[in-house]
Amino acid sequence: MRPTIEGLLSLLFPRVCGVCGRVLVEGEQTMCVSCRVFFPLTRFEERPDWNGLTEKLMTLKAPVERTAAYFFYQRRSPYSRLIQQMKYNHAPSLGRGLMREYAARLRDCGFFDGIDALVPVPLSLGKHIMRGYNQSYYLARGVADVTGLPIIEALRAGRHGSQTRLSASERLANARGIYSACPEALAGVSHLLLIDDIVTTGATACACLEALHQGAPGIRLSVLALASTRLQ
Repeated sequence: MRPTIEGLLSLLFPRVCGVCGRVLVEGEQTMCVSCRVFFPLTRFEERPDWNGLTEKLMTLKAPVERTAAYFFYQRRSPYSRLIQQMKYNHAPSLGRGLMREYAARLRDCGFFDGIDALVPVPLSLGKHIMRGYNQSYYLARGVADVTGLPIIEALRAGRHGSQTRLSASERLANARGIYSACPEALAGVSHLLLIDDIVTTGATACACLEALHQGAPGIRLSVLALASTRLQ
């Protein structure tokens, strides 16, 4: 009975490539084979202690130990649709699937060694209600699917506007007043992995790391994003 139901669902709601929209065939996940050939991998996992994302955050004086991101984000690139679909087109499961793929690769190279829990970057209450979900939480679920690590709500986000049109310095100044840590959620945790959807200037990730560090001064912190812009 189950295969029949799954077959009907696949006919009614076919899985499509998150980049080009083509219907996926058996064996394809999240992207079709053609789009995957040119998928702009960062390969940050090869040097998690020093790569373009680590350097970006350390330039902002962020207290970060290791970082990784699955692919390079470029505005108007076909692959930018992966972020747009996940955030704005009610497709958080796409992000979960992509992060599940990447987490399997990271697990094999020891990226998660010593990490105690996952902390998704939070949305403000207003944004959460408007969107209906927090995309970073779904990314964290993708990591948890592979690692079994717990997801903890250790950050809160205050009300704030979009940072899309702000400069890098304006983003950082604005972000520093948005996030606060929940000290009770940090009790007994020594190394947290912040989960973000995309790191551009690094302002949001930096503000979250600073808030966590203030909530638990001795804590070790790392960052995992689905995407990152290239270091300029």
